[in-house]
Amino acid sequence: MFQQEAGLPAGSGRTDVISATQHPGKGWHEKQYTRHQTVDDVVAALTSGSGCGAVIVGEHGAGKSFIAQRALEQLGDDFLVVQVRGSSISSKLPYGALSVLLNELDASHLEHPLMVLRGLTQLLHTRAQGRSVVLFVDNAHDLDELSTMMVAQLCAGGHVLLLAACVDLPNLGSDIMGLWKDDLLRRVDLGPFDFSETADSLAQEYGGHFSHTAARALWNASGGNALFLHSLAREQIKLGTIVRHEDSWVLGDRPVALAGEIRDVLKARLNRLSPGQRDVFELLSLAGALPLQTLMNVSKAQDIDTLQERALIRVSHEHPPMVSIANPVTAGIVASVVPPGRSAELRRRLGAVLQDLDLDEYAGSTAVAWALDCGEEVDPRLALAAARLANKASDPHSALRFTREIAGREKLAEVAVEAARAHVSLHNDEAARRILTEVEQQAGGGLALDEWASLQLLWAELDRRSPAAAAGALARLQEIELRLTMSGDNGDTRAEPEAVAERVRLAYAELAVFEGRYGDVLQMFQHADSLDLGSEAKIMAASLLCEARAVTGDVLGAVGLGRQVLLAAAALDLSDGSIRDIRGRFLLLLLLSAKFREAADFIAGTSETWDEQARLGGMFEIGQGIIDLHRGHLSQALERLQAAVWQLSVHDPDAVAGLAAAACAYAFALQGDEDKAAALLIEVEEPLPRAPWLVKRITRYFELSAKAEIGQKTEALRALKLEADIDSEASALATGLQFLSAVARLGDRQASQKLSDLAGQVTGHFAGLCARLAGGLKDADSEELLATSKDADAAGHGVFARDVTRKAVSCANDAGNRISLRMAQRTQQSLEDRFGNPRNGVISLLTSTLTARESEVAVRAAAGTSNRKIADEMHVSVRTVEGHLYQVYAKLHVASRSELKDVISGPVEHARLG
Repeated sequence: MFQQEAGLPAGSGRTDVISATQHPGKGWHEKQYTRHQTVDDVVAALTSGSGCGAVIVGEHGAGKSFIAQRALEQLGDDFLVVQVRGSSISSKLPYGALSVLLNELDASHLEHPLMVLRGLTQLLHTRAQGRSVVLFVDNAHDLDELSTMMVAQLCAGGHVLLLAACVDLPNLGSDIMGLWKDDLLRRVDLGPFDFSETADSLAQEYGGHFSHTAARALWNASGGNALFLHSLAREQIKLGTIVRHEDSWVLGDRPVALAGEIRDVLKARLNRLSPGQRDVFELLSLAGALPLQTLMNVSKAQDIDTLQERALIRVSHEHPPMVSIANPVTAGIVASVVPPGRSAELRRRLGAVLQDLDLDEYAGSTAVAWALDCGEEVDPRLALAAARLANKASDPHSALRFTREIAGREKLAEVAVEAARAHVSLHNDEAARRILTEVEQQAGGGLALDEWASLQLLWAELDRRSPAAAAGALARLQEIELRLTMSGDNGDTRAEPEAVAERVRLAYAELAVFEGRYGDVLQMFQHADSLDLGSEAKIMAASLLCEARAVTGDVLGAVGLGRQVLLAAAALDLSDGSIRDIRGRFLLLLLLSAKFREAADFIAGTSETWDEQARLGGMFEIGQGIIDLHRGHLSQALERLQAAVWQLSVHDPDAVAGLAAAACAYAFALQGDEDKAAALLIEVEEPLPRAPWLVKRITRYFELSAKAEIGQKTEALRALKLEADIDSEASALATGLQFLSAVARLGDRQASQKLSDLAGQVTGHFAGLCARLAGGLKDADSEELLATSKDADAAGHGVFARDVTRKAVSCANDAGNRISLRMAQRTQQSLEDRFGNPRNGVISLLTSTLTARESEVAVRAAAGTSNRKIADEMHVSVRTVEGHLYQVYAKLHVASRSELKDVISGPVEHARLG
């Protein structure tokens, strides 16, 4: 998509003229692409009449040529486009890039620059035939000095409009740079794609929605570079790493493979660096990160500065400053293509300047992997530290490699814990259990308290994940607590037991939240200082407390604390698993409390960080789809949720696959596709890995809501009431409110008092909407219900608004309030249309007041069909039709067919309700 679609091959140094008839055809204009605004900015710079054009600045592969071509296509027949392309070859020749144009001039014109300028001016004027000339200079940074001067003179003299594309302005040439400095050229910067642009670009290019995980893997791997992105996507699709399921693209069970075309491109770019710059780049790719002072002892400062100016490396602001490759994926590719001999040579050079003082700083997982690649024996202490870092960074394969280097040498329990954690990350719980069992058998009773506790805590985590062993999790924690008590009774006052006790308290809280025992969590942390968030354990505890507060009713307090937790987490170096839990939990609470706008902003903002998917997790796979579902944007919701269902069937670390399937079923049900909804509901009912309590409750809410939409309303209502009672009795007030609000919205007016009472015990905007709904139902106040509906819709809760508007229509109709009825009907029709279910527009407006026969007559009459024709079509008498119409007019409070038409719209075939 971002390669040379029009024009000439890169590096040709040739010139071409593109007339309006040579522009790419209609297909290009119809095909969707990203960055329309950038194209519009370029077109505006060329057509505004002020200045003399634009210069597009961006790294290699950023899509400069693509943007320029799309802008040139929009200029129309009043412009003649002349294309010039610089290259490394033509840059060494006088007028090299302009050679084809100059070949058409008499030799006498080439004796002096002024004569060249005059000849080019005449040539372009003749070709233009009264049109404006746009000179498109691709690879402008590779123009020779005379070509640069000539282009600048043509532009400054008003003979051409200039559109230039270059990697960086400093290499553009002083003459063209002068135009920019004088504000005659508009600069348009083209940075890497952000995540949203990446997802849009992939969908537009390959058709179908890319799952959040698949799009993110490609974005991280490409660094947002447009050329890399699409080269990589094509390669991964060919390799089967990115797989298509129906209209969705998902990441398979293998990571993105960095090989083929993208590797060749990077190797070619590596060859463009000077020897000194290449040394620095390869050294950092192999070592991971180095202290700036250490790097300066190995390499020249000028080479380091040049790479930093070109944004190829970055220097941190910590102490001491650390230097690393800007794009970790690029570093991985470069490290993989460095020959073994060259790698060993660079390591020897680094070793010659490293001091003993640097060894601890140099013990990162990348550095240890490099040492192993070079055949060196690694100190077990460093290998164990590297394994911990690898697990922390969601790199289980490296963690297992490092633990194998230590196996049998020392630190038996600590090595086993890291190896087991790696297997858990790889979804191989059985392997983790085998490792823990083996180490317990080998160690006997000789393990220290902290080592033994670490094993038991990991056992508890494994038990919690398994339906068969779930009861064992609490028993293991109690056993650790008992041993800690005995240790204290024996006079052990070391800090070690206290550190273990803090880990056990956190594990207790995690288990309680997982099982929905929120009262235990509140009691456990009732004296905790929620503002003390200075460690990972305290941050995790506060995150668990957020969920407990929210579910038990203090939604506002929970969300406020959640925001503090996010800020504190950003300030510390937390493990991938911890940050994923914190973010996923906060997003789930925003969805529970119907804070859909904040949830959407949170997803968008977090997704634009360069974090790997392992730091976001499953909730980010489904979160935006659930938001779109609630808003009533069903097409977008289904795109996201279907992709999520497929993606989570491959990898579901947070056990949210059931939630994705239930939400997707509800979206299909709202859209009227009962078959697909029913098929997904069967998946929801199948046994799945143990999910957290709150995830299961929201899953159940979507499951029952879907059933209510596909003809199982009575059964669903009964189940929703039961679930509301269960949660209310367990003090899970927020989830109880969700279930009970659905009961009221689906038509049970008897639930209004219960809903009012429950809403009064929960804080937040959604509880306020529920209270207003309850009041409106209790008083049969159609105006209050309609106002509640509008406020709900404004807050992004279109489903709630639709259901409440239906109640407003019913109440207004029962009261005979024609004005309120018309307003409510118009609002309802607008909401029903949004959901895209053709049955909604007619059926939902009529079923509460008309019989099936009356509805059918009403729809036909509203369509302008005569009574006689209606009678013939329905095989009844005209008198019967007139009788039905009399009832319709009375029940809908209309006096004529024109008024009836205002109320009813929709095809006849969808009105048959019998």
